Amino acid sequence: MLSLSACKENAPNVTENTPPAEETCAAALITPLIGEPQSALDALMVPEPLRIILPGMTVTMDHRPERTNIEVDDTGRISRVWCG
Repeated sequence: MLSLSACKENAPNVTENTPPAEETCAAALITPLIGEPQSALDALMVPEPLRIILPGMTVTMDHRPERTNIEVDDTGRISRVWCG
């Protein structure tokens, strides 16, 4: 048990220069639109990279912190927004 606590003390810390995940993409810009129709995105200039995920769509599992992911539900409304 002591060996595990020793590892914990030496774990690297996140630096103050590392932005929170929500600041690495445009999620903060899109999040207020959750529940709105996908067409609400037309009025915004969302920076690339951008991925709009429609129901049943296959997507890669690669993580790109700068990419904005927008999930649209089966009613055509924005249901989830995240970086990655």
